[in-house]
Amino acid sequence: MSTFQKKLQKDRTNEETKNAGLKWEPLDDKYLLDSSKDGKNISEIAKYLKRTEGSIKTRLVINILNNSNEEKTDLEELCTLYNISITEVNAYEQKKEQREKKKPVRGDKQSSFPQSDLYELYEGLSRVDKKLDTVLENQCTILKKIK
Repeated sequence: MSTFQKKLQKDRTNEETKNAGLKWEPLDDKYLLDSSKDGKNISEIAKYLKRTEGSIKTRLVINILNNSNEEKTDLEELCTLYNISITEVNAYEQKKEQREKKKPVRGDKQSSFPQSDLYELYEGLSRVDKKLDTVLENQCTILKKIK
């Protein structure tokens, strides 16, 4: 289990952050944007939505970027409107770009399996292949005897 998964599991067992990692509902997004616009701080919004402060900031940035792209609204204007700095938006975009670079490309020869797991899979499949060969040989022998 990754460090992120362990943290998420811990957050979900905490009553104050029990919605951590769960899908965002449209009403949650509306509350987030309205509250941010009204000047509520990240901590208050996180408590109400039962999420982490980090997820609140991230979701706010995502909404700002989406709004900027879809409605062709000025990014700096949106940042001012929703009380978040352009620096935080830029940091999010840089981190996202770094994550994208690390992702394996579909059809790429690299596998997400560790080498040791791949070796075990190969060994298991080789054994199955040998057993199938034996079954086919036995089947041929039986067919010959029947004819």
